[in-house]
Amino acid sequence: MTKEERDSFNKWIKGIPYEIAFWESYYGHGKSLNALKSWSDYGKECRLDDFDILGFVSSCNTSPLLIDLGCALSYTFGTGYGGKEVRVDRVDPLAMFYNRILEHHAPEMPRIKFGMLETISSEYEAGIVDFIHVRNALDHSANPVLGIMECLKCLRPGGVLYLNHHRNEALRENYRGFHQYNVDKADDNLIIWNNDARININETLAGIATVKCTLTDQGHVVGVITKISDVPADTAPGTPARMSEMLQLTVEAINSPAFVMRYHAARLTSSIAHPVMRRIPRKFVDRLKHLLSRKS
Repeated sequence: MTKEERDSFNKWIKGIPYEIAFWESYYGHGKSLNALKSWSDYGKECRLDDFDILGFVSSCNTSPLLIDLGCALSYTFGTGYGGKEVRVDRVDPLAMFYNRILEHHAPEMPRIKFGMLETISSEYEAGIVDFIHVRNALDHSANPVLGIMECLKCLRPGGVLYLNHHRNEALRENYRGFHQYNVDKADDNLIIWNNDARININETLAGIATVKCTLTDQGHVVGVITKISDVPADTAPGTPARMSEMLQLTVEAINSPAFVMRYHAARLTSSIAHPVMRRIPRKFVDRLKHLLSRKS
């Protein structure tokens, strides 16, 4: 891992208490949970912005394998596919925490499997996956370009990596917590950037995949990446070594008394703040975030 990746991964570790507290407060607040169920497509026919998922599934020769990667507990990915039998894996690096929340608040919902975007090829054999759905999660990773390559390793030729993200979310969140990268559209190109780098994904994937980038009416950036050839071995090397280094960084963090104190303080603060924010109108919360970002 590069120094930038290590720094980003350490920031990601520090953001875990906030993320857990967010979903605990969401599932523990009746109105928020009902709102989630109202806009989630779980239990309904799958629909995706700017992509015909039902047509894609129907074109698959066998029962396709679909992955909702970095899914958290949103359950936005639908469960109906025009009567065709499919397998849907919901995968997230915080699976163990999310499953505890489900056990307490929503035991009827399917459980989450462990997996990380940057090392997903260690969880699935090359070429066995038909479709990977990543919604508002690519911008949370330590190395989003590597994450895209890892997904392409798992996809079969003709398989699709579907990205749907709030435009420039890290900038709006002032690079707090998990938000370390922005996803944007420039002309017809999919762009990933932060203060240190700007990557044109269309150019990066030339010869490996086609990239179609659109902007929805709601201002979300959609990238439809279709695999056309195998990822060269030297393009995304060292997945086992990367996993080992991530484990070392995690062990180092949790064995630091200062980190542990900050971690639990952040969890306590977030656990108090999130339930309060659930009861405040959304417009006011967004305004407060804007004011805080200006002061930072």
